[in-house]
Amino acid sequence: MTDLFPATLETDRLELTAVEPVDSVVFEHYEAFVDDPDPETVYEYVPLSPPATPADSRSFVDHVGSNRAEGRAITYALRPKAGEDGAGTLAGTTTLFAEWDRETASSSILLRKPFWGRGYSGERAGALLDLAFDRLDLSHFEVSCVAGNDRSKRAIETYVDAHGGRYDGRFRHAHAIDGEPVDLHRFSVSLTEYRSATGDAE
Repeated sequence: MTDLFPATLETDRLELTAVEPVDSVVFEHYEAFVDDPDPETVYEYVPLSPPATPADSRSFVDHVGSNRAEGRAITYALRPKAGEDGAGTLAGTTTLFAEWDRETASSSILLRKPFWGRGYSGERAGALLDLAFDRLDLSHFEVSCVAGNDRSKRAIETYVDAHGGRYDGRFRHAHAIDGEPVDLHRFSVSLTEYRSATGDAE
């Protein structure tokens, strides 16, 4: 199932490389995220914690490698291209999940604080939408953020609107973080909406 997902993707400013379960990736992940200057803010609205040891990064890398091998999801490392501040540095990770029975893709992103405010979230989302619709032949894309995470909500609104999608509403107690229920804002893009917005005829 691994070959379902391309090993690399590119945008104008980013290189997306599949996270592989190898030692070099484990230590790159650990060193990047353990040194983030503001982990409380970065992890405030996500059901994850920063790695405390290289073993935590090993668990993460092994988990995403298993998901890729089973065809459930692909996680990419995000690195700015040459000409960008921090070129070649691990800026974050993003995952595309595939629910084949629902013909639906969804995505998540974890971006280190020094790389906020550059529009990278929307840029990698465009690449994942292309992957979901053009390569994986899925018919629906959805993305959510926790109520209160206004920065993410604005970013999602921008790229969903650019691809013809819509806001589906606020869903109460739709998720839990640290054992506490949270509301989610949900957005979606259909294949038809995507084709119309991008001018990409079938």
